[in-house]
Amino acid sequence: MDANLRTQKIQELIERKKDNPYSSKELYYMKKVQKMPVYEIPVDLLIFNQYNGRIGTFVKTYEKQYGPIDASTKEGEKLIVDFLWNSKVNRNKVTMEDIERHGQLEFGIVTQDGVVIDGNRRCMLLKKIAEKTKSNPTYFKAIVLDETLQSNPKEIRKLETMYQMGVDEKVDYNAIEQYLKCQDLSNDFTNDEIAEMMGKHPSDIKNYLDILDLMEEYLHTYGYDGMYTRLNEETVEGPFVDLRGYLEKQTTGKGIIGRDWQPKPEDFDDLKNIYFDYIRAGFRTAHNIRDIGNPAKGQGFFNHKRVWDEFVKRYYEKIEPINDNEKSLKELRAERPSERLEDIIKGRDSDWKKAVEPSMKENIGRTKRDLDDQKEVNAPMELLERAKRTLLSINTDIGAFRGEEIRNISHEIRKIAEEFIKIIDHKD
Repeated sequence: MDANLRTQKIQELIERKKDNPYSSKELYYMKKVQKMPVYEIPVDLLIFNQYNGRIGTFVKTYEKQYGPIDASTKEGEKLIVDFLWNSKVNRNKVTMEDIERHGQLEFGIVTQDGVVIDGNRRCMLLKKIAEKTKSNPTYFKAIVLDETLQSNPKEIRKLETMYQMGVDEKVDYNAIEQYLKCQDLSNDFTNDEIAEMMGKHPSDIKNYLDILDLMEEYLHTYGYDGMYTRLNEETVEGPFVDLRGYLEKQTTGKGIIGRDWQPKPEDFDDLKNIYFDYIRAGFRTAHNIRDIGNPAKGQGFFNHKRVWDEFVKRYYEKIEPINDNEKSLKELRAERPSERLEDIIKGRDSDWKKAVEPSMKENIGRTKRDLDDQKEVNAPMELLERAKRTLLSINTDIGAFRGEEIRNISHEIRKIAEEFIKIIDHKD
């Protein structure tokens, strides 16, 4: 059914029911709160908005491989139904049971020509229920806007974002979807505007965009441009958030205390690319890779030149030859033309992980021990400097300073200092 026919049938339904709609709902739209009627619309008059924030990773990954999805076709609808279902399978099962038992309790929003702006998941579940029960017609309860998505794209996208990302994101949207949504919106809106729509602070939006830039660089490194589903695992986000913070602090020097060298641009590239490989190898939760770049004093490998140089040396000796000999994604696709791209990528990553994991695990363990040794080397100086600062902070002008106890403990401190000097002289 084309857009014109959908529009005609929805308008006929509204004309019949305008004096007796199903219900009403207040909606903030076009910069004001409006009380708008809710209608029961047959689900076969509705099409999904494939660019809604819930399934961005699936849609972008699919379209990278096969081209645009036409949501108005049966094939396009089936794809989107699968994406919506697979995005939150367990949650969808629970919600589906609730709708079957109690009906649709939360109203959606659709455009004049039947594109679902808010409620894609609920509409998908109703279509599944209709298919399962063979009931016809099945209705989706929704507000109908006076515009189409094409006639007023900016206001409708604002509305969509406010109701999807601003309200539901805490339970329904993973972080990668939020990042992609910010990227899409950034072409037409400022960070301040996006933050208002999503219920965030403008600095959060900048962080999301910066982290997504890093994620896209990661995908490009392995030839996976546009394959956003590679970032869908729950454990992937954290390392990128950490790495973004580490690179910012390490390159600017802000918040760095105790780094004993001045890295060059190629050293920062090593930090980033090695971190990428550890993320790819799955060192996310079971192994603490934060020690690689942590800028906190005494914590990260990168803070100590001797420790870092040994870590990088072992890395290039053990891991880089495996990377150099790995077949490119293009080569693998040529060898296996009938296999799904995502399956090829999964197999490639799995084989690579098996080859590098033992050496990567050994290297990070050895370097942690090197770091502990470095801490022991630095400990005497740090403790003595702290003691010196403490002694210098004492106010000798107050009366309490002139007591016998102060005199005795001062002699004890002097004896300790003299003993340290004897030890040092003896070693020399």
